[in-house]
This record gives sequence, C-alpha cells and structure tokens, in this order.
Amino acid sequence: MKKILIFSDTHGDINKCLHIIEEQTHVDAIIHAGDYVRDAEDIESIYPNIPVYYVRGNNDILSNAPSSLTVAIGGARIYITHGHEQRVKYESSYTTLKAAATQSNPALAVFGHTHVPYTSYDGDFILLNPGSVLFSKTYAKAEIENGKVNIKIMDI
Repeated sequence: MKKILIFSDTHGDINKCLHIIEEQTHVDAIIHAGDYVRDAEDIESIYPNIPVYYVRGNNDILSNAPSSLTVAIGGARIYITHGHEQRVKYESSYTTLKAAATQSNPALAVFGHTHVPYTSYDGDFILLNPGSVLFSKTYAKAEIENGKVNIKIMDI
C-alpha cells in the first residue's frame, strides 16, 4: 500500500505540513497542488527521500513548474493541477477540470485554488481538493493499493 499526503495553497507557510509529515510513520509521496511552488521545493529539500510532485498555481507566475502533471503511484494514475486555468472558482460542476483530467485517464484528479476541501466520485475518477493547510486548515491522505485509491480529507 502506498501512502500519500496531499497539500495545496500553503502560501508561504509549510510549518503545518512539516508537522503533519513528521507525525506519519511512513509517507511514500507528497503532492502539492500549487500556491506556492517554493513551499513544495522546500518540502522536497527537507525530505529528499520522499518524492514530491507539484504544479504551479496562479501565484507562481515566475515558476518553471508545470501547470499540470500526471504521475503513477501504486498502480494509479494521478492528475495534478492547481485549477485556476480550469476555472474551478467559477464552475461548480468542474466541467473544464474534469475534461482536462479525463485526457490523462486518472484514478484521482487533484486540484486546489479554492481553499475549500472537496471530494467526489463521478464514475471515472475521484476529484479531490485537499483545501488549504493555511486557510481551511485541511489536507488529504490517500492510500493506494493495487490501483485502488482511498481518500480522506483531514482537519489540522
């Protein structure tokens, strides 16, 4: 089983992320869905033995990080984006985001930007916004076994 921590919208404050990581007995990967890329890079340098996957958000204008990324972990494909380019604040049904994610054939699509935790399963994949450790005081844990993804949004 692969265990993944999922953060977004840390906006320059990774102290809670570091505390959450330290509390875990094992972490196979960390996902950061943007705002700020520098925070994800700092986590990556502090924990060089844990893969950190990240994308740029709307506040990461000068970053060379990709705006979306698809990775495979534990037999599951995971699409990661911040969501601002997919209009997640303006489409309650997340139509643009779902269309973009579908191209990657994911089991899980991760986004941020709204600072509001959200999870749904539409029959094709799980759609997840972990919220913000800074604003909504939430993050997500994923467990993947044989390509099957289980998600839990966690309060800090």
